[in-house]
Formats: sequence, C-alpha cells, structure tokens
Amino acid sequence: MFRNRWPYLLALIAVLVVAVGAFWWYCGGQTTVLLVRHADREGTLDELSAAGQVRAQALVHATERAGIAAIIRSDAVRAEQTAQLLATALGITPIALRGNDIQAFADEARTRRGQTVLVVGHSNTVTPIISALGGPSLPQIGEAEFDNLYVLHLCRCSRTAPRVTHLQYGVASP
Repeated sequence: MFRNRWPYLLALIAVLVVAVGAFWWYCGGQTTVLLVRHADREGTLDELSAAGQVRAQALVHATERAGIAAIIRSDAVRAEQTAQLLATALGITPIALRGNDIQAFADEARTRRGQTVLVVGHSNTVTPIISALGGPSLPQIGEAEFDNLYVLHLCRCSRTAPRVTHLQYGVASP
C-alpha cells in the first residue's frame, strides 16, 4: 500500500517546488533604491563645485558597502560627476537617462528586482521618482539642499506600501 503512494507524494513535492520557485521568481526579493540629488554646484553651472566634489566622495564612503548593483543617473554633467566616483570604486557603468523622465527612472529601477540601486537625480525629480515607485509623496528638495539620501525598500509581494528612510550624508546643507 505504501508503494502506491510514492508517485502521488513525488508529484506533490514537484508541485510544491514549482510553486515556491514561481513565487520567488515573481517576488524576486526586496529591491532597495537609494536616491540622492546630485552634489553641490555653483549657481546654475552644470558641474560640481569644490564642495560638491567633497560630497561626491562622502557618497562613496556612505554607500560603497551597501551592495549597489546598478547606478542610474540623469544625463546632466553634475549627476555624472556625482555618480562617477562611486561607479569607479564599484566597477559599475552608470545608466544615463533624460533628467526629467521620471517614469524612465522608475521603470529602470524596477528592472533591478532584488538588487540595490543608486539613483542620482535633481531637486525636482528625486521625490517624484519615489512616488512613481509607489512610495509616499514627499516635499520637493530645496534648491540649497544637497545632503538628502533617501532609502526606499520595495517588495513586490508585500501588502504594505514601500518604506522610505530619509538620511543625510556629507556636510549639512544650509
């Protein structure tokens, strides 16, 4: 009688393995998105100031052990300069997107399911990107603020809204 149950038991185990695999494939684990505005610049110049170079180095120090697998940045020179030190330290080639294309940033971050991603945007794009990823609506970053570091935790299978932690790095902005 026990021999007759083996095929059914093996079939049940196979179904469970496939179901668990499908669930893991769909959920893909937690994605962590780190979001910053480009580092300090002088006035309206599209390049980092000396203070911005120091802040870009502080970003490396603050995030190089976070397990970042991808860097997504705006196509502005100041965003490129902010991301480049970390990209070099990690051996990653950043992905450049049109600076004002909020949806493109969100879509690209979503493709990195289960990974940690850094997004380098602008004062008027960082918090909208958080919203586009399903996070809460946050106030726009002020023109003189360069020290914000947002950490957004996304889990496709969670019934709760994505969690955001608001940190700061480098020298405090005025």
